Amino acid sequence: MTRTKGFDVDQALEAAEHQFWAQGYEGTSMQDLEQSMGLKRTSIYNAFGNKRALYMKALDRYKRHKLTRYLNAISQAPTAELAIQSALNEAIELHFNPSNPGGCMIVLSLLENNQHDAETNAILERAVNSLRLALKKRFRKAVRDGEIPPGTHCSSKADEVVALITGIIVMAKASVPERQLREFSKRVTIQ
Repeated sequence: MTRTKGFDVDQALEAAEHQFWAQGYEGTSMQDLEQSMGLKRTSIYNAFGNKRALYMKALDRYKRHKLTRYLNAISQAPTAELAIQSALNEAIELHFNPSNPGGCMIVLSLLENNQHDAETNAILERAVNSLRLALKKRFRKAVRDGEIPPGTHCSSKADEVVALITGIIVMAKASVPERQLREFSKRVTIQ
């Protein structure tokens, strides 16, 4: 007979995601994970593997639930300018949502890249690149639609917006008020 886990796997994974998000990979101990997940160490190992394997699963969950929101906001925006504002607002929402630890797990993980191996760093870099590619695609559509000038360098513009997103995340972590960040995001244009 197969043994059931006796706990909600996604709920436990979300707790681990929030723990890593709040304290980083190295700053999170197995004891922290036991406490936040409400599980004994053996249950964590049996269900998710070691700390690194759990981190990878938590990072994957973050990408599926949070990064996807950015990508959808960009692709669904009716104009390139609204795509930029939507992406910036996602960063603000992510930080100031009281059910989140604040900041962005991907950006914060990149800042501690010396704690990760090459595989993890590559995953983090691909996550940022997916945001960059979504913006580049949206800007190319804007060029085709005549919304922005044909000579616009879409890759450079996408890099600029990714830099703005990460800047907003850092500013929010540095306690810049939400109102001030929202005012800033309203002033950003495609030009």
